[in-house]
Amino acid sequence: MRSAHEEHNLRSFKRQTCRVCKSHDKFDFHVPDDVWKKIVPEHYRNRVVCLSCFDEFARAAHVDYSGSLEVLYFAGNQATFKFQAVSAQSA
Repeated sequence: MRSAHEEHNLRSFKRQTCRVCKSHDKFDFHVPDDVWKKIVPEHYRNRVVCLSCFDEFARAAHVDYSGSLEVLYFAGNQATFKFQAVSAQSA
């Protein structure tokens, strides 16, 4: 069961625009600061980076972040979902 506070937080997620590829980002995710700094080029560190671009930056930097992403939010037009990682592995 979700608390009223958590339900309100889920409703507050809005789509943002990725500053790398300019697409509307439907996913909100969080990784620790040290992982973000290893992966994201300095120019984009204080900007919105979509999960797809983040993944491409990680591939180019040879950084496995699969164990660092614990929660993923999807912001759709009709509903918002919160996903939690159960297990993860690199490609």
